[in-house]
Parts: sequence; C-alpha cells; structure tokens
Amino acid sequence: MGFPKSGGDGLNRQSSEVARAGVSRNLVEAELVTSVSWLIKLRWIAGAGVLIATWLVHNLFQVGAPIAVLYGIGVAILFYNTFFFLSERQAKKRGPIVKTFRSLAIWQTALDWLAMTLLFHFSGGAESPAIWYFIFHIIIAAIFFPRRTALFLSILAILLVSGTVLLEYFGWIPHHKLENFLPVSLYQSPLYVVGVLTFFSTTAVFVTFLVGSIQDRLRQREAEVIQLSEDLQRATVRLRAVNEISKIVNSTLDLKQVLERLVETTAKAMEVRACSIRMLDKSGRYLEPVAVYGLSQTYINKGPVDALTNPLAKETLSGKVVNIPNAPHSPLLQYPLEARQEGIQSMLSAPLMGKSGPMGILRVYDTKASRFNKEDEEFISAIAAQGSIAIENAMAYQAMSELDKMKSQFIHTATHELRSPVSVTRSLLRTITAGYAGEVSQQQKEILERATRRIEFLQKLIDDLLDLAAGKVGSFVAQDLQPISIKGIIEKVVERYEIPAQEKSIELRFECDCSAEMYVKASKDGLDRVFNNLISNAIKYTPNGGKVLVKMSPLDGEVHVAIQDTGIGIPKDSLPRLFTEFYRAPNAKEMVTEGTGLGLAITKDIIQQLEGRITVESQVGVGTTFHVFLPLAHIETITLTPMEEQA
Repeated sequence: MGFPKSGGDGLNRQSSEVARAGVSRNLVEAELVTSVSWLIKLRWIAGAGVLIATWLVHNLFQVGAPIAVLYGIGVAILFYNTFFFLSERQAKKRGPIVKTFRSLAIWQTALDWLAMTLLFHFSGGAESPAIWYFIFHIIIAAIFFPRRTALFLSILAILLVSGTVLLEYFGWIPHHKLENFLPVSLYQSPLYVVGVLTFFSTTAVFVTFLVGSIQDRLRQREAEVIQLSEDLQRATVRLRAVNEISKIVNSTLDLKQVLERLVETTAKAMEVRACSIRMLDKSGRYLEPVAVYGLSQTYINKGPVDALTNPLAKETLSGKVVNIPNAPHSPLLQYPLEARQEGIQSMLSAPLMGKSGPMGILRVYDTKASRFNKEDEEFISAIAAQGSIAIENAMAYQAMSELDKMKSQFIHTATHELRSPVSVTRSLLRTITAGYAGEVSQQQKEILERATRRIEFLQKLIDDLLDLAAGKVGSFVAQDLQPISIKGIIEKVVERYEIPAQEKSIELRFECDCSAEMYVKASKDGLDRVFNNLISNAIKYTPNGGKVLVKMSPLDGEVHVAIQDTGIGIPKDSLPRLFTEFYRAPNAKEMVTEGTGLGLAITKDIIQQLEGRITVESQVGVGTTFHVFLPLAHIETITLTPMEEQA
C-alpha cells in the first residue's frame, strides 16, 4: 500500500503555534492602536481646553497670567497633535505595527510631559491648580506601559514638578504669579512647598501602583481568556477530527482511503510532526507500515518491526497507550538512532483493536520533547477506537469484494466450460429434429423440440452468466471504451424489435429530442446489451395492443433515455430487488415462465461501469418506465470511425 505525501517538518504544528502567538500579539497590537487613537482624540480636547481655560481665566475671572505663553502652549499642543494624527493615519494604512504605535505612544507621552511642565510653570508653579493634571497623564502612562515603565514616568513627573517648584523657590527661575487668584504668595512658603510636593508625590506613586495593579489583573485575565480561547480552539479542532473519523467510518469502505485520511486527520488535529499506522501482517508477527503522514521514506524503511520482540510494539498491542517523552533515549525504542536523525523527540502510540484482537498501532510523532500529556493520551485513544471500527469495516468490505470477485471468476470459468458442450448438444438436437440423422416420428419430434427449447434456455443462461461474470471481474476497461453515437445504437435495437412488436399489435416508437448527435464513451456491445434488455423486456411484458415509447434527450451534461411501456407493471415490494441477480417479479413469472432473472442485473452493471445510473418507476397494471442516464463524451475527444463518417 502506498504512502500519502509527507507533511514536512511539522508545518501544521508550527503554523498553529504561530497562530496562537498571533492571537496574543494581535490583542496587544489592537489595544495599543486603540489607546494611541484615543489619546490623540483626548488631546484635541486638552489643547482646546487650555485655550478656553486661558480665555476664561483672563477675561471672565480677571486672573493675571502670561496669557500669550499659555495660548502658545495650547496652540503647540494642537500643532503636535496634528502631526501625531497624520502619523497615525499613515501607520494604519501601512498596517498596525506594534513598533510604530509604541514609538508614537512614547513621543506623545514625552511631549505631553513637556507641555504639562510648561503649563504648570507659567500658571503659577506651586500655586498652580494645573498640577493635578499630571495625575491624569500618570494614569494614562500606567494604562499604556508596563508597571516598571509607568513607575519611571511617575518618578519623572515628580522630578519635573519638584524641580520646577524648587527652582522657583530658590529664585533660579522666575515665578509667574496668578494675579487675583490667591491672596498671598505661597510658592516661597517652606511648609506649603513641602506639603504640595509630599501630597503630589505620594498621590502619583499611589495612583501608579493602583492603576498598574488593575492593569496587571486585566492583563492576567486577558492571558487567561487567550488561553481559554486556545484551549477551545484546540478542543474544536479535535472534536472536528473525531467527527471526521466518524464520517470516515460511515462514508467510505476503501481501506487505503480510510488509512490515509485517518493519519492525516490525526496529525492535523494533534498539531504534530507526523502520524503513522502499522498493521499486523497475515502471520500476525510483523508490523508493516500501511499509511504514513509527515515522515521521510528513509525513516519508514528503517527496518522490520517484530511485534513479539519490539518492546514498544509489545506494550502497545497489549492494549495500552504508550507515551514516550524522550524518544532517542527510551529503552522501548528499537531504532533510537533513526529517531534522532529524523528529529523525533516524542512519541505517542495507541493500539488499534478489532473484534478478534489487536490489528495494529496508531502512532504520532513530534520534534519537541515531553510533547504529549494526559489529554493527548485520551484523545489518541478515542481516535484509535473510532479508527479501528473504520479499518475493520473496510477490511471486511475488502474481503467480501475479493470473495465476490473470486465467485464471479468461478462462474465465468464454469460457464465458459459449459458453453461448448451445450452448443454441441443444441446443434445435434436440431440435426436430429430436422431429420438429417434419419426419420423421426411426430412424438419423437415433439420430445426433441421440447429438449431443444430447454437447451436453448440453458444456452441463454450460460450467456447471461458469462456476461454478468465478465462485468464483475472488470472486462469493461477504460481503454476498450470509445465515443459512440447512442442514437444509432438505439435505432438498431428498436428496428430489431419492430416485428415482435407488430406480432403483438404493440405500438413501438423512438423519439429523439436532440438538435445534434450525442456521444457517450462506451462499447457498442455494452450499449446494445443495455437497450436490448430494456426494450425486449418492455415488448415481452406488455400485453397485446399496448405501447412502448423510447425517448432520448440531453440533460445537464448527460443523455437521458426513457423506456416507457403500458405493460403489467412491477409490484412495489419487488422494486428494491429488481436489479438483484436471478430475481424476477411474481407477476413477470406468471406471464412468462422462462427467464434467467439476470438481464436487469447485467444492465445495471454495464451502466455503472460506464459511470451512469439507471432508475425505475412503475405501477401494477399501468406500466413501467426505466430511466437511463449516461455522461456525454466531450466533442473534442471524439474520433469517428470510417463507418460512422460514411453514415
């Protein structure tokens, strides 16, 4: 049995790992992009707020301050926010890259810190109410960045505020007093300065730790959600794999197809490097590879596996799931060097158990040590159980097919040997009946004619058996088939039965609803046999004065031929068995005593070999219609014979 194409170096598993890593990365990326966009939107409000607040303080509350500078700070905030807005749009067009948006976040924070420091200084320093806006930025930093980075920025904010306050306190930079805001100057009061800096510093640190803790918990929950998502995805994949194996059990009985789909489905579901199935040979001693996915041919051909001496095979075939976390160093492995060369580090083996005992081993391989856990063991055990059913069903079907083929071959041989003596006997009886061997009496002639009819029936039975056996053993091979005009075949068969139809006063008509010739890939003898059987049956089982209509028409890439009669019909209970060998409907036996019951079985067999189908609808006392559907041959593949060209 051939092997399916190798799956490479665990590309499925690597792709899955990349996908899982991508889930986390995409969430982080999406959060960063959203945060940067949100901060830009918020900065429009902040810049406008500085301008509005400056106007209100100066014009409405009559507070004296360096108005021009404060307006300049507001305009500057709006200006660099425009730059960030345009940069963000360009970055989104190129694709949201974490590095780009992280850089945008850092530059935004730096410029905001600078703008806040200037605003704090020019709005009164230690006396400025704007000092608490630093807390907003500290909160944002704690949301954007990891706790260590947020703590660094919090300390930086404390240093900026403290530096500005102390520089003003010692007179190293000018103090910009807010006129009409406070009755006294407090920026040079030691107690006030210490109080402001103490409360600001402790608030900044507390807020950083509080928001950071909340963010850590949220990120932990996010990680748990990601893990749950991965687990759910893995469970979904494995559930699909079990469902796929169940479909294999019910959808196909081809052993090779079952084995190949089983190893591929298992490897992809478990996200492993490879999967293989070894089955016990006829001796029940050696395990032979019958289906492999993802392994090199060198490793497959590494050597024989004796089920009686191989430690891993013995333990697995005893009914256990065997997990090997470090394959090259495991004492259970018969070929550890080959496993190391193949890059295999982990193995997981499960027995394939049939009704009469172990049939083989299902095994998965991976390049990562200690790859498999208890969950994997349970999963491969379930897969092996389902797979065993599929394999056993396919093996039983294969055995039945072989027996059926042997039976057909036997019938073919036996009937072929009978044909010659029966033909000779038939010829001798006709010779005697005709009087060539001497004069026979009327009584003797009647006996000889009766014997002749019996021998002719036997001859027909032999011919039918030979045709049936020929079909079963595959005599209709593709190279013998050629494009044939189906209309010409049907016309000849209809012409053949015109006289028998006239003898029973049956109206026999052929109608062709077609604008051009229709060809099917077939053999002339095969098509002739199909329509000869169907039309002869229609004539045979239609009472005198009835009608038989043969109608041909194209239908969705097929040719449809309907043989409709007004005959005795077929009982409803007989329809399911109509195409069974040697079966004849009860009313057909009553009307015509002689018949082999093989005609329709042969007809169906030929049609199926031509990749067509036949159906029947009937009502007792009303009539029967057989529908034959055959695929049309492509016109470019048709090569007419000289006889067809002349026609």
